[in-house]
Amino acid sequence: MTGTLQTGVDEVVSSNRAGEAESPFINLRDTGRFLEVLAALKCSLAISRRPSGVALLGVDKGIPTLSACLLPRSMGLAVSGNRLAIATSHELMIFANVSSLAPRYPARPDYYDAVFVPRTAHYTGDLDLHDMVFDRNIVLAINTRYSCISVIDGFFNFTSIWQPPFVTEFGPGDRCHLNGMAFHDGKVRFVTALGQTDTPFGWRKGMVDGGIVMEVPSGRIVASGLSMPHSPRVINGELYVLEGGRGQLLQIDPVTGAKRVVAKLPGFTHGLVEYGGVLFVGLSRLRDRRGPQGLPIEAERDELVAGVAAVDAKSGQVLGILEFYNGVEEIFDVQVLPNILRAEILSPRQWFDTPSIVTMKGGFWQTRPSEDDEGAAHAG
Repeated sequence: MTGTLQTGVDEVVSSNRAGEAESPFINLRDTGRFLEVLAALKCSLAISRRPSGVALLGVDKGIPTLSACLLPRSMGLAVSGNRLAIATSHELMIFANVSSLAPRYPARPDYYDAVFVPRTAHYTGDLDLHDMVFDRNIVLAINTRYSCISVIDGFFNFTSIWQPPFVTEFGPGDRCHLNGMAFHDGKVRFVTALGQTDTPFGWRKGMVDGGIVMEVPSGRIVASGLSMPHSPRVINGELYVLEGGRGQLLQIDPVTGAKRVVAKLPGFTHGLVEYGGVLFVGLSRLRDRRGPQGLPIEAERDELVAGVAAVDAKSGQVLGILEFYNGVEEIFDVQVLPNILRAEILSPRQWFDTPSIVTMKGGFWQTRPSEDDEGAAHAG
């Protein structure tokens, strides 16, 4: 499946800022066996991407399937059952998979096996939400702007439940750039931050190698000296962390802090999920507008790609990389959608045009009535 693939996205929206109009096509290239691996796992990936938006990527009969919708500054993702949570610039949006209605979606009947539609929106304000997870009926999120782990449930804009012990004030100062969360067996076990700092944006002075991994709730420093760590995960009893500033996937001993490089990858690593023994890692190009930051990975700037890598969890072998040639500069987060091959995602604007109505008694797509067929609906 190696080669260049041109896949149309489902929504094209011009940005309010000049020069950021979305291309109607996203060009992909599979280097290795990425699509083959994804097809064998019988799953799709939800990918939060910059400049903005979320893409759903699957493989059906050897052909990649890609749908996308634009959302304002999409960031962290979380998946649980038929729910997909997406953090945006000022909201936490929860989408629902109306799988029973998917084959009857009027725009493309008898094709999709999943259609994700907007169901709930929490108006959070600017929290800069990074890693997120569903904890039963609430969402736990790393609230980077306020340097804390937050509950998002609609009672308040957010409820802070933990912050690093060295952070002494509460407010929107982004004091340590808390960004990653390892949620395991119903609890947050570890978090990552870009610095052990307690002044607004103080982490920026030491971002080259000031990154840390902390244990929760104790706040004990598990590992330090990291270059922009993100996305800690406990997988098969082992702690994995992405070291973005070096483009590495690490395994860290939480007792000794010893680090082992599992894989070196051609991108700023951000976003990690495991499924079926495969680690999917988000890769990004560096942000040119920030200029040189002194990161080790800057020496490889010309070789860096935006895409997703598939890594064998046991051997660390890179099985393949799916590169995005246009429409994507950064991958912010990656999540797995099990048992889905052909998924669609509708932005609120798209859903307003053709709403899905789901009740305990069934559901249907609500289409605009025509003169010949007033009140037409596609039942499911």
